[in-house]
Order: sequence, then structure tokens, then C-alpha cells
Amino acid sequence: MDKQTFMQELEHRLRHLPEEDKNDALEYYSEYIDDLHLEPYSDVCVHLGTPKEVALQIIAQTTERKIEEQQESRTTKGFGGVLKLAMLGIFAAPLALPFAIVIFILFLTLIITLGSLLFAFGVSGIAVIASGIGLIVMSFMTFDFAQKCVILGSGFVCAGVGIFLLILTRLLCRVLVAVVRGIIGRFAARHSRKEM
Repeated sequence: MDKQTFMQELEHRLRHLPEEDKNDALEYYSEYIDDLHLEPYSDVCVHLGTPKEVALQIIAQTTERKIEEQQESRTTKGFGGVLKLAMLGIFAAPLALPFAIVIFILFLTLIITLGSLLFAFGVSGIAVIASGIGLIVMSFMTFDFAQKCVILGSGFVCAGVGIFLLILTRLLCRVLVAVVRGIIGRFAARHSRKEM
């Protein structure tokens, strides 16, 4: 792999680093390769390792340096940057794909669970309305006035609770769909920005 290809791949692998750190690392390695006085199409990887190995080393060193700076300053202002770099180091490791799959499966499981609960609420609402209608119909079959009033009142209460459950289910479904759409939209926007 020649210098130009090596530097392009290294830059791509360092794209998530802060701009200043990325530029410093690229400048350092460009000068280092020039100091090796290699032939024009010599394999740079023989002397430095693959761009992936070099990028992981740079990310680890940058993260360590940021943590040391954070400890020296003892402020919480830069902690988010350190955390972001640490997460970047984790995702740069070979475990990134399985970790991403686990996160996706957990997210999918949460959505399915919430969807099942909402479905259960909806079915319960329909069942309670049906039992309320059944009680109202049954109240007309009794001869005692007091008993008729109690059964009729119970039927209206059941129907009301069922309608309430259906309305609540509809509102919760709208909220769930809006939240999922927002999360997917943010993820897609962030991913499209990274690709550019």
C-alpha cells in the first residue's frame, strides 16, 4: 500500500476524532513516512502496520491524553468529549458489530414488548366494552327494579372503562410511533452525516 492510499484510509478511519487531533495525527504520520525515504510505490504497511492498526493506536493515545487532561483540570466540562472518545475506541474495536447488533435487538425487543402491551390494552378495552353491552342487555331481562338498576349501571361503567382503554391505547400508540420515528430519524441523519 503506497503512502497516498495509506493516508486516505487512515484519514477515513480517524474521521470521528476531533478535527485538531485528526489533523495532528495525519501530519505526524505523513512526515514520518517522508522521513523513511521509501521508494514511490513501497508498501508503507511493512514499516507502520495497517491503517486500521495505526488508527486504533491513535484513538487509544488520544483518549488517554484527553483523560489525563480531564484529570488535571478537574472539570466536568470536557467529560462528554472523553466519553465520546472512549466510546469511539470501543466501536473501533472488533467487537463493534456484535455490540451494535445487541443494541439493535434490545431496541427491537423493547418496541415489540411495548407494542404487545398496547395490543393487550386494546383487546382488553374491546372485551370490557363487550361485557358492558352484555350487562346492559341482561338488565332488561331482570324483573326486579333495583337489580335492573345495578346491572344497567355496571354495564355503563364497563362500557365507559372499555372506551377509556381504547382512547388511552390510541394515544399511547401515537406516542410510541412518534418516539420510534424520531429515534430512527436521528440515527439516519447522524449516519448520513458520517457518510459525507
